[in-house]
Amino acid sequence: VAFNYRYAFVLPDKAISTVQEEHAAACEKLGVARCRITGMRYTLVDEDEVRASLEFKLDPALARQFGKDGIAAVTKADGKLVDAAIEGTDVGSQITQSQQRSAGNADEITRLERRLATPGLGDAERAVIRGQIERLRAQQAQERQNRADGEELLANTPMTFSYSGDEGFTLGDNLIGEAWDTTKASFAAMVSFILLAVGTLLPWAVLAGLVLLVWRKVRPKKEAAPATTE
Repeated sequence: VAFNYRYAFVLPDKAISTVQEEHAAACEKLGVARCRITGMRYTLVDEDEVRASLEFKLDPALARQFGKDGIAAVTKADGKLVDAAIEGTDVGSQITQSQQRSAGNADEITRLERRLATPGLGDAERAVIRGQIERLRAQQAQERQNRADGEELLANTPMTFSYSGDEGFTLGDNLIGEAWDTTKASFAAMVSFILLAVGTLLPWAVLAGLVLLVWRKVRPKKEAAPATTE
């Protein structure tokens, strides 16, 4: 069975780069034969909000302990594990089935080649047989690739560490910070509403003011017109 490990951590934004480097160093210490870093990302999402990830290929015998050590490093940095997934795929059975298909294809290729060597076959029939042999050989190549991919999964266990800053998360020990964040969010919503209202009503208010100004200038002239005599 080939396993795929995924861990998600939440910890203080300023600690993410340090913990990420610590995890990378732990992998490098094991040597490339037992652990390889296959991907690394660090992103400053906002002014002080960080997202990061680290991907490994590990010796299957070391994977579970490596994950535990990674969790311990995060806990030590005042972070916590928020999600973990270990998924297994029965690669061994897939390899066995692929070998059986390859054996069947090999027998069929042998039979078709013997048929192709039979004297007196027409050109059309020979073309059909050659096409069948080519398709079977292509299937053989694909089966070999599938087995190689399965053997790679069995020999090297993928593991992913995802890091998120504590911005937007509740770690349970920062009530004042959470209250302040809520206040900032409410204030921002209020300002946004006011700006939206002003942006919507201001053009109409300006138009009404212009109409009133024109009306006031025109109305006195009409009232000052001289009365007609009989």
